[in-house]
Amino acid sequence: MQLTGWMEENGRLLDRVEIETFSVSRLSACGGEFLLETDECFIRDKYHIMPGNPQGKPIITADPNVPDLPLDEAIQTAVLLRASEDAVTTLSGGVDSSLVAALAGLPCIAVGLSGSHDLAAAQETAKILDLPLTVKEIGIADIRVALDEVLEIIPRVTPLDVEIAITGYFIAALAKETGAERILTGQAADELFGGYARYGRSADLRSDLAADFAGLFFQRERDAAAASHFGVWYSLPFMDERVVRASRTFSPDELVKGDLRKIALRSVAARHLPEEIAWRPKKAMQYGSGISSALAKIAKSEGCKGCRELIQKLCPDKV
Repeated sequence: MQLTGWMEENGRLLDRVEIETFSVSRLSACGGEFLLETDECFIRDKYHIMPGNPQGKPIITADPNVPDLPLDEAIQTAVLLRASEDAVTTLSGGVDSSLVAALAGLPCIAVGLSGSHDLAAAQETAKILDLPLTVKEIGIADIRVALDEVLEIIPRVTPLDVEIAITGYFIAALAKETGAERILTGQAADELFGGYARYGRSADLRSDLAADFAGLFFQRERDAAAASHFGVWYSLPFMDERVVRASRTFSPDELVKGDLRKIALRSVAARHLPEEIAWRPKKAMQYGSGISSALAKIAKSEGCKGCRELIQKLCPDKV
């Protein structure tokens, strides 16, 4: 057997020797973030967190046999399973990454332009949580160099994908510099618990959340491309099956009420974080890091009206 990633059964991490004794049916009921090749087939984690393009054998998507847990216990279990010595947590100071950071207790990393919201919030949060933080300040020249590489490696090119991928590019580069192999993030919390402003106007919140959660596949492809460029990969506690199931036990009103969003998650976070962090308003990473405004300046300097026109100029074949 050849394993990429990690596997668990009933909340217990499995070692490679033990995995080799399991049948395919038992392996297919395991959780984790993995791509496993057996003599018969490939088995991959339920949400395809571990990137890869297996070919030549049947592919089985695992369906983890996990218990239904209260949300707090589900999140704690998911984070602790991923909190290994080869990992860091990316920290922006928002509730999602701060909760993961507090529970994992791992060294943290943060990237952004000098004076950006995310760098300031990450530094404040790391100090409050007494966690080590490595910061990388990036400049417009750095972003211009990264832009060319990102346009080459990401599978789908839109202004939003480019902005987020460039942020992820610098996060992955910094993780590699620290010697980490995995990066814990708060991804999927918005799609599970109702983090976006438009959810406050939703006529059918559950349907909108389900559609957005399904669409995370494309985000994972984008993020994995940037991470793989540096030989690291993302680990996603909120996409643990226990957390996904727990998120679906809440009514729409328990998730979103007008401008107040991710209520259920923030209520859990308030048990582990100071109130000012647990209820801190959301700020998208491309804005909080300063990447979006920097790309707008780069576009203007190259005679383009905005990021979209700049992308079309640089890679017309991918737009």
